Amino acid sequence: MYNYLLNVTASNKNATFNDEIIEDIKNACDEANSSTNSNRYGRNFSFVSQLDNRTIQLRLKSETPIIATRTISSITRALLRTCPHEKLEPLKYNGSLLAATVVEEYEEGAEMYNNLQPYEIVQTVIEIFFGRASLGNNDKQTAKDSAEKIKEIVANYKASIHNH
Repeated sequence: MYNYLLNVTASNKNATFNDEIIEDIKNACDEANSSTNSNRYGRNFSFVSQLDNRTIQLRLKSETPIIATRTISSITRALLRTCPHEKLEPLKYNGSLLAATVVEEYEEGAEMYNNLQPYEIVQTVIEIFFGRASLGNNDKQTAKDSAEKIKEIVANYKASIHNH
């Protein structure tokens, strides 16, 4: 099962989410979950929280890996079917209602990381050391802690081969 945490905003960056529109989005999640596509591909949206008056978090679970930001269109379609046009108008920009960014993505079950290819390991080490600017605070701390462990491993390796 693939798990995605999405930060969702209105396409109109000046729009805010009030309690009523959040309730509509929760209902749209339920509506999207009952769609043929969601059932066929084992996708499920759920409301997680409101981060501020412009951002909410949704969780998307899928049986297959997907481009999670594109699936937000199923929430948009559900909103268009169930909400009056006037209520959605303030959210719109360039014909779009919602925008999403992925803030967390993982496959449930850590065993999937046991057989990483060498290039994936190198790529991840580079991300740990040089990709922190794009991370959230919790992920920055995880990257920092991981970087310290990598430094320790490399120092032990160098000391070990230098002594032989």
